[in-house]
Amino acid sequence: MAVLTEEPGARQTEPIVDEHAKEQNEAGDGTSEHAEKEIGDEQADNAGKAACPVPLSPPEDCEAVTAHRGVLKKVLEPGEPHTVPSLHARCLVHYVGYLARNGDKFMDTRNDRDTDEPVVVVAGRKTAAQETGLCQAVATMCRGEKSLVFITDPAYGYGERGSFSFPCVPPDSALVYEVEMLGWESIEETDNDGNRGSLLYEERLERAERRRLTGNELFKAGQYKEALAKYAMALSYLDEDFMFQLAGHYLDKAEAVKVLVHLNMAATQLKTGDWNTAIYNCGQVLALDENNVKALFRRAKAQKELSRTEEARADLEKAIKLEPNNREVAEELRAVRAALKEEKKAADALWKSAMPKVIGPAPTAPAAAVSTSGGSAPAAAGAAEVGGSATADAALAASPASASAATQRSGGSTSTSGAAPTAGGAASSQPAKRAGAKSTDKGGKGGAATGAAGTGAAAQRSNASSAKQTLVAWFLALITAWFARLFGKAPRAGGSRGKAGKR
Repeated sequence: MAVLTEEPGARQTEPIVDEHAKEQNEAGDGTSEHAEKEIGDEQADNAGKAACPVPLSPPEDCEAVTAHRGVLKKVLEPGEPHTVPSLHARCLVHYVGYLARNGDKFMDTRNDRDTDEPVVVVAGRKTAAQETGLCQAVATMCRGEKSLVFITDPAYGYGERGSFSFPCVPPDSALVYEVEMLGWESIEETDNDGNRGSLLYEERLERAERRRLTGNELFKAGQYKEALAKYAMALSYLDEDFMFQLAGHYLDKAEAVKVLVHLNMAATQLKTGDWNTAIYNCGQVLALDENNVKALFRRAKAQKELSRTEEARADLEKAIKLEPNNREVAEELRAVRAALKEEKKAADALWKSAMPKVIGPAPTAPAAAVSTSGGSAPAAAGAAEVGGSATADAALAASPASASAATQRSGGSTSTSGAAPTAGGAASSQPAKRAGAKSTDKGGKGGAATGAAGTGAAAQRSNASSAKQTLVAWFLALITAWFARLFGKAPRAGGSRGKAGKR
């Protein structure tokens, strides 16, 4: 780009440099430098891989040490057959460690230390923060064996954080070990640990794990009581004081061991029929892991045995949502739902059979009146009313009659001279007789009216109305008897006055 400038006596062009183009050129130079650096690193990695004496990628015929092939092993020189260390034995090994990315050596136990003594690796240790894959691979090696160990999952090596001290391992690094097993020191088991506070963190967890595995062997042999004793001993190494001091990775490892112990105890208690304690142990697991399917399943089985079918159904439905393809959970859920249906049927049958005994038989529907002529339904209703009143009048008629008889007897026994007292007693009993005759006539008329109305009106009376009528009749009879006694005193008083008048 050029700009014309005018000066006295001359014309010339001056180039002006574009600043933006300059910046782009500088950026391009930086990018090229970064690319050159990456290319250089890649070439160095390739050179390191070429110089590495061991293969950095696992061969196809490797043996899987872990379930998900995070740790693989390739035997180079077999050792003494059938001589593997016991769990958590202190193994003496020499090894050389390489980074699988570029073949850099990060550890050589023969040359990188002040001594050429072998290092101690605990067989099968899972509680360590680093190199757990090496520990699990060593547990499968025989005495004198040489093998290559491939750590394809960085979690079995130095993890996502790596190691920035000795040895120096970048984060998320796959590793390769060349291991030679020299021998091991066996573990002397004892359940009488006097001073557990002096044990290291790893030692406590390892002792708990060993006792748990011993309990599993006893469980398989059917020795449930002895298995529970081993599980209880395992939990004694994971008491509250010890767990309270842990945090982070160390707490997670300890809780993982504790969960397994509680699950094993619950399985054993299901065999012995200790349902309530099995529910407690499953609850301890769910307090640490609320989505533990085994704990939900075993607690549901115990609850079913205690007839807590609703709680069992809730646990199984949650478990089947977490693992839809679990056959055991699905079968148990079907059994619990069938048990719920049977319980509902039994409850309905009990209700139908027990309630009539408590509240009496159900009232029957009134029978329809037989119509003999037009407008017979109102006549039947009126007849029912007349019949009800006639029944009450009959009860009233019976009571005055008995009362008058009592009055006559009292009047006759009181009068001792002449006919005057007797006449007075007879005169006093006449109104009662008339009332009895009138009530009897009313009862006869009511009975005739009831008979004329037919059987349809009588069928309309329910148990409640008959009971009410009986109570009213009894109450009226009681009042009538009381009045009879009150009126019976009058002749005796009159008779005495008559005697006094004669004197």
